Amino acid sequence: MSDTVRKDSAPLSGLTGEQEPKFPEQVDGSSRKSGGFLADSAERLFENRLVVASAVVLLVLSILAVFAPLLAPYDPAGQVLSDSLQGPRANHLLGTDEMGRDILSRIIYGTRISLSVGIVSQLIACVIGVLLGSIAGFYGGLTDTVISRSIEIFSAFPELLFAIGIMFVLGPGVINVFIALGLLSWTSYARLVRGQVMQLREMEYTQACIVCGGSNARIIVRHLLPNCFSTIIVLVTLGIPGAILTEASLSYIGLGVQPPTASWGQMISTAQQYISFYPFYSIAPGVAIIITVLAFNIFGDGLRDALDPRLRV
Repeated sequence: MSDTVRKDSAPLSGLTGEQEPKFPEQVDGSSRKSGGFLADSAERLFENRLVVASAVVLLVLSILAVFAPLLAPYDPAGQVLSDSLQGPRANHLLGTDEMGRDILSRIIYGTRISLSVGIVSQLIACVIGVLLGSIAGFYGGLTDTVISRSIEIFSAFPELLFAIGIMFVLGPGVINVFIALGLLSWTSYARLVRGQVMQLREMEYTQACIVCGGSNARIIVRHLLPNCFSTIIVLVTLGIPGAILTEASLSYIGLGVQPPTASWGQMISTAQQYISFYPFYSIAPGVAIIITVLAFNIFGDGLRDALDPRLRV
């Protein structure tokens, strides 16, 4: 009897050479455990080397913007006419402009303008768009119709022409650029938040909150908008490079940041009359715009992929 028991139990002890069943994460060699949504998203985000490189570039740009007075070798508005239109050399690594101002110092200070315009304008657009989109998606009916028609009207105008019209009415200046670009891009936030809130409103936990007597404002703020947070973050990240390009375009035509404040678009506009014999003057701020916009786009795409639950295994 005991021999029979031992023979029956042999497969469990591995005498047949068969391996014990493994879980899927053990089969593919991945034994990491889930650390929650944010931890998993961060891990997925920084698995992409290109995203990591763009994050490093954005960190460097942020440091340049915050510590510009300490890092800039010269006063960006300091003029030395005897050194005007000099090429790169030891004491001016990127050369000088038509007034003898150091181009490197002006590019470093221009980082402040570009990042502040991109971030502040998107925050303004985010507040307006999220507020109107959540109201339209939650209440529906006439409220949704009015807000949706407003979104369509604002979206019908070409973005750059709309920004030029607003700046023409408000006048040039940094604050007006913030307002113009904020009014320019709020529709994308409102449209996406409205769609998500309309879906979340029909979920069981939302209906339970309504039945239990929860106020509409509490339901929107505590239960609906947190579920839209990842989408909002991605929109902000992807909207910043567009705002930077628009600010550069406005400054290029004289409707954006005014001299002597350093702006990349303004530097390119001034340099165009010297481009035939001194092309480096316009190349330097142009490369700065390309690097900044490309870094934000790559990081925004990686962030979108990391936060999208449909891409998770």
